[in-house]
Amino acid sequence: MNVRICELCMKSNVLCSGCEEKLKRGKISELDVKISRLLYKMKDKYNLENADFTKAIDLGRVVLVLTHKDVGLLIGREGKVVSEISQAVGKKVRIAEMGGDIKKTIADVVAPAKILGINKIYKSGGYVYKVRFSRREIKQLPVDINTLEKALKSLLESEVMMVFE
Repeated sequence: MNVRICELCMKSNVLCSGCEEKLKRGKISELDVKISRLLYKMKDKYNLENADFTKAIDLGRVVLVLTHKDVGLLIGREGKVVSEISQAVGKKVRIAEMGGDIKKTIADVVAPAKILGINKIYKSGGYVYKVRFSRREIKQLPVDINTLEKALKSLLESEVMMVFE
């Protein structure tokens, strides 16, 4: 299992000096620690040996859990794993795969809203992702537009602009 903290810290309620330093530097969050420990407890019950937990982002009403591998492992059979995570954090949880196909990653984050397209706009000093939606999709977004833009910005490590046509 690949998670944000070491196995010793997953087993105990205290962080080792290495994981504590990661927390202080902002490389991991309290939410990352909580979900890592939760997944460790559920590992045998749901066969999560090959699961990957990359990062958790709190979007207010929703917590976004990111993975580099199969999202199905973190969702679980009949959604049982994601349901337990949701109960533990007290919010709705969304699982998204990061890396690889950017369109799929963004689609996982904004679902059930549907994306019309994604444009990469080059400008001096970098680029901006322009994510295009139909106006009707505003109601389908899981959280408000500003929160979603911030989440996508941290996820993609680039500026993101959402446009409704």
